[in-house]
Amino acid sequence: MAYIIACLMASLSFLINKVLLRYLGMSVIISLSPAVEEGAKTLLAYYLGADVLATHILFGLLEAGYDWIQNRHGGLPAALLSIGGHTLFGLLTVEAAVLTGSIWLGMAVALIAHLAWNVTVIRISSS
Repeated sequence: MAYIIACLMASLSFLINKVLLRYLGMSVIISLSPAVEEGAKTLLAYYLGADVLATHILFGLLEAGYDWIQNRHGGLPAALLSIGGHTLFGLLTVEAAVLTGSIWLGMAVALIAHLAWNVTVIRISSS
C-alpha cells in the first residue's frame, strides 16, 4: 500500500507544485510546497492504514529519481538530499505522532523541519 500511495502522492505533489510555481513563483518552495508534500504523504498513508515512514522514504526515492533525470550532471547531490530529507521527515512524523498521539502534530513537526530544510538547501545552493 505504501508503494502505491508514495507513487500517487509524488505524482500529485509534482503536479500541484508545478502549478504553484507557475502562478506564484519560486517562493512556494519555502512556503506551500512542503505543506502540500507533507500533507499528501502523511495523511493519505495514515488514513488508508499504510506505513507512514515507508511512504515518506519511497516518496524521497521517487523525488530523487526526478532530480536525477532533470539534472544528470549535478543531480546526484539533489537526489541524495531528497532521499535523506524525506526519510528524516518521515522519522520526525512518526516519532512526533507516537509522542503526542496525534498524526496532525506529527505532520506539523515534519512540516516545520521541511520548511527549514528547504530554506537551508536553497541558501547553500545559491551561495
